Amino acid sequence: MNIAVAIAQKNGGFSDYVDSAKITFYFHVGSGAIDLDYSTNNAMLNKLRALQEKQGADSIYVPRVDVYAGVSPEGSDEANSRVRWKRLDNSIHLIERYFKLPRYNENYFDAKVTIPQIWQNLAAEVRKSDIPNKERVLQCILSGGNVPAKIQAIDRNGATWDRISKQFFPVLRRCDVVIYFKKKKKEEKKFPEMDKLLPEDESFVYVKKPNDELSPHDPMQLPKEKKRKPRKTTVTEYEPMFAVNSNLLYDALLAPNFGVEFPIKKKLSFNVSYVFPWWVAKDDSWCYQLQYWELEGKYWFGDRRFEPVLTGHAVGLFGGVGYYDFEFDSKGYQGEICVNAGISYHYAKRFGKNRRWRLQFGAGIGMMRTNYSYYEGRLQNKYLVWQHDGRYTWIGPTKLDINIGYLIHRKVERPSKLVKKGGDDAIKE
Repeated sequence: MNIAVAIAQKNGGFSDYVDSAKITFYFHVGSGAIDLDYSTNNAMLNKLRALQEKQGADSIYVPRVDVYAGVSPEGSDEANSRVRWKRLDNSIHLIERYFKLPRYNENYFDAKVTIPQIWQNLAAEVRKSDIPNKERVLQCILSGGNVPAKIQAIDRNGATWDRISKQFFPVLRRCDVVIYFKKKKKEEKKFPEMDKLLPEDESFVYVKKPNDELSPHDPMQLPKEKKRKPRKTTVTEYEPMFAVNSNLLYDALLAPNFGVEFPIKKKLSFNVSYVFPWWVAKDDSWCYQLQYWELEGKYWFGDRRFEPVLTGHAVGLFGGVGYYDFEFDSKGYQGEICVNAGISYHYAKRFGKNRRWRLQFGAGIGMMRTNYSYYEGRLQNKYLVWQHDGRYTWIGPTKLDINIGYLIHRKVERPSKLVKKGGDDAIKE
């Protein structure tokens, strides 16, 4: 892991460390942004706030911060190096909002990441676990070469590799921040010459290269502090407002349709959909006409602090109404009112570069009832002759969805005390 170390010179007017705290942030795949709705990040933010209140006295000082930034094996060497730097930089800036930290000089930092280094981090996690084929997995990792192919060859269905990806990769995509606290000494300064070089209220950062060993007693040099531009008081973020959907199954049946789903906080949502195929043959021998409106409310399961809105598993209640005219070979059925209602289950997942595309699978059971009129065409379908009326009721599966959708966002201005944004690096709450 890359290591950033902020250390005050020993014996510079401080006693031994009186306390320390570890903060861990977890990241999405390929992202350097701290998403406070992901994993335990929000709990870590609350821990930071509690520490700030606890260490509010002037007698406590933060002379040292250790930052360990890690990545998982996905992606290229260059992409992993870039995202590692973003994770380290964003973590330091978020900590700075609650504690006065040493400044660091980016010129000292080597963000390059090597493939063996990533696999060594994975091996360390595997050693602490009890997964099946543990020794064979470690042998594959430490032998180098095409590690994924070696692990996938352990069993036919690749179950070992799938378990490793799901269990360990999210753990590797993290940034560990260890904050040390010191207490100021009240007695006379013993080393005035050193105090001139290193004032009590200042400390500096020396950022090591990834492969260096971390030692709290390494000799420190005094880097020139880099002037920083004043930060913005507010930043702009994008918050999902609603999703626009289309059912691919209806599209396959040449039935144009669209739906709009609105989130209500994080656990609830409601969806409005409309289906409107309106096809008629030139000779009026067949027609395919339907207008159907449906309203559905959903409840999303899971701890929504760790899941984006409109994703995961959900159950719903739906109800729909419509009318239709289906004719084939001059014989058809007309229904003025068709009622459909029931319960449903859904699973949705986001994808795409900005995670704005959304794929949702759904199925429902319920009751459908319709009154219809049966007719037949006469004189080359110039006249439709009524034959008889009827009623049809169906209890069973009445809903099947494979929806593709896109999330529409809105701009939101947030105070910079809670959010820091720079270029494509963002800390999101």
